[in-house]
Amino acid sequence: MCAIFGFVNYRRSLSRSEMKELINRLSVESEVRGKDATGIAYVKHGELKVFKRAKPAHKVKLYVPEDTVILTGHTRMTTQGDARYICNNHPFTGKTADGSFALCHNGVLYNDSQLAKSERLPKSKIETDSYVAAQLIEKYGRLDFKTIAKMSEAVEGSFVFTILSDKNKLFIAKGDNPLCLIHYKQLGLYVYTSTEDIMKNVLKGSFLEKLPFEVIKVTEGEIISIDKRGRFEKSSFIPNEFCYGCNYYGYRKPAYDDEDELFDICGMFGVSQEDLMLLYDMGYTDEEIEGMLCDRSMLRECIEEARVLVGEYY
Repeated sequence: MCAIFGFVNYRRSLSRSEMKELINRLSVESEVRGKDATGIAYVKHGELKVFKRAKPAHKVKLYVPEDTVILTGHTRMTTQGDARYICNNHPFTGKTADGSFALCHNGVLYNDSQLAKSERLPKSKIETDSYVAAQLIEKYGRLDFKTIAKMSEAVEGSFVFTILSDKNKLFIAKGDNPLCLIHYKQLGLYVYTSTEDIMKNVLKGSFLEKLPFEVIKVTEGEIISIDKRGRFEKSSFIPNEFCYGCNYYGYRKPAYDDEDELFDICGMFGVSQEDLMLLYDMGYTDEEIEGMLCDRSMLRECIEEARVLVGEYY
């Protein structure tokens, strides 16, 4: 459910063609976790630039200047906020005393409405749950380890946040959602994706495939930063206890205390209670149904198969 991707080209070692290839591979391979929208952010001449479209990555032409040092990107699978309205798609922008920033989120937040009320956040036409993270940082007034930790401890749900400042500094805050980060030391290049499988597909057959790299482990509750010179720093936050009840896909682990809970989650993906009961009748478990939510084509196929079999039975 959604994917984040990007790179830090701190030695500016990539050629124009290599950068174009890397951006294309990162975005297209990340489609496996979201095809509703695609967006990127980067810094050009000290100004933060954001480009996003309500299209899958393979239908979007992504270009950045040859001297781009850091890029952060997102492919979206909609859970809240209609993707047809560009404002609902990632990256989301914000401003603090330090300057402007762009935030991407992989996961689902459940207390965005509550935070908006309790923190008295300004009303916005943006309907996406992720936007509350950008609003909280804006309210805290700065972009640094302390405010990112405070925001990460305030939200409830599953997440990995990537935040790019207009000073060309990237922050990554890891909750319980997956992250794969690798470092090509000889090139001066960091590359990150949501999962190892996506990273493997990005590298396969690419100009990076045969070059040695180091896997950088980032664990739940850690925040890292990488600046335009490649300086790597690390901090931490205390994960909200709510996160420990979430599984790999960002939803609460079964068994469910309330049967309506899974109904509500599936409803976010357009799955009716009737279709959910059909899947149960076919013998699918809660875990298997949750897995289907990350692959809409498989979900549709399983529901159609269930409808056909039930129709034949009756």
